[in-house]
Amino acid sequence: MPSDTNNAQCCNTPSEAESLIRRDSNVIAAAEKVRFFNRPVVGGRGSLYTSADGEELIDLSATWTAAGLGYAHPLVREAVDEVLRNCPGMGIGSVINPQCLKLAQSLLAITDSTGYDRVVDDRRVYFGHSGSDANDVALRLCRKASVQHGGGRRVLAFEHSYHGGFGEALGLSGVQVEGGARRDDCVTFLPYPDPVHPHTPGATASEERDYCLAAVRVALEVGDAACLIVEAILSDGGMIVPPDGFLQGLRELCSEYTVPMICDEVKVGLGRPGTTYAYQHEGIHPDVVTIGKTLGSGLPISAIIGPASILDCAPGSALLTMGGNPVCAAAANAFLQVLAVDDLADKAASDGEESREFLAEAIADESEQTRAHVVDIRGRGLAMAVELTDPDHPGDRTAAERFAEKVCFRANQLGVVLYYVGGHVLEITPALTIDAMTLRRALALVVQAIVDVTAGAVSDDEIHGFGGW
Repeated sequence: MPSDTNNAQCCNTPSEAESLIRRDSNVIAAAEKVRFFNRPVVGGRGSLYTSADGEELIDLSATWTAAGLGYAHPLVREAVDEVLRNCPGMGIGSVINPQCLKLAQSLLAITDSTGYDRVVDDRRVYFGHSGSDANDVALRLCRKASVQHGGGRRVLAFEHSYHGGFGEALGLSGVQVEGGARRDDCVTFLPYPDPVHPHTPGATASEERDYCLAAVRVALEVGDAACLIVEAILSDGGMIVPPDGFLQGLRELCSEYTVPMICDEVKVGLGRPGTTYAYQHEGIHPDVVTIGKTLGSGLPISAIIGPASILDCAPGSALLTMGGNPVCAAAANAFLQVLAVDDLADKAASDGEESREFLAEAIADESEQTRAHVVDIRGRGLAMAVELTDPDHPGDRTAAERFAEKVCFRANQLGVVLYYVGGHVLEITPALTIDAMTLRRALALVVQAIVDVTAGAVSDDEIHGFGGW
């Protein structure tokens, strides 16, 4: 059971934990890591981690949603083991394998992509390893198809978005460009509607939506757009849920100007938002859908679902040796089976609603000083967020970020793993299979962490080197 540990360095086997931290510092490249706390984990099952000090930690991140079924799910293990015992190659590029074909057909069946040419049945699936390569390939193929038909290469993307850590997806990710990554030469970043912090002070949610849609129309009128890419919920930018009508407005504008609409569902799709995909909340049909993370239940696999006119436009131009390998495809097939049989989307919808109500009530019961640190509690399904601030330094984003860092650090001391996004927003994305009692206990500990940090329980020195982003 998770327990309060006032000093994360004080544990049953401190030498093991300290050794892991030291080895991590010495051998793992800084380019691929962020560390939010100083307690290594050595195992995991379901929604629980086992730390190096022998304690259990409740995981409220699901490894940034990649472990949608938690850890060591029996059906995933069985599916992977069966393929490994008789493996038909390790990719789909040059060898056909039945696991991948089954997965592609299942994805076509559950994905509401129709193609900007409106040919519903003429669709294809591309398999990659991660959301980054799925978005990179989707963007490149949209550009290629556009140029082949005399169009432009410009991509319309959104501020504070995240679509990948390399390739064209990197230069089209707002948060990456804002953080110093090289901006793509042919991208226009557009405002994403934020009901809590509208672009025009005092604007209503509908006014904020209309303001952003107007900016999209202006960009489309230029006439050189190859595609528009959007997250149905702006995840790494702060888990921002757009006002109703925004996605529908985008769909109508893209149809009007005959520009493919890519919906990036890599982080929040596949049951987490209370529907199979987050865009289904508005009943729209994107042209292209990209997915990853949860799809493989922790194994590396991603997919693009879209029209043949785009995905077939450049044969052999996006080869990955192990893309569509049967091992990861088997894990994905097992995930889709559990998603459907256990009604995980419906479970996420009810669990999410109850969780947000619990958090709101728990915060309301705390002191005025604690309440002042919580700006907003939001989300859809089990894609949730608690936005924080530092009322002692109003308007100081750095102070708000330090507060969020300390809350994540303190939560870990109390027995919960969670991270922040957008600088100062706690992201709560547990496994879709988490049980209600465990989830409620973890949320209570998150509230306690906010209370403790408000009271000064974590110093700047304690989080040195473990401040996350």
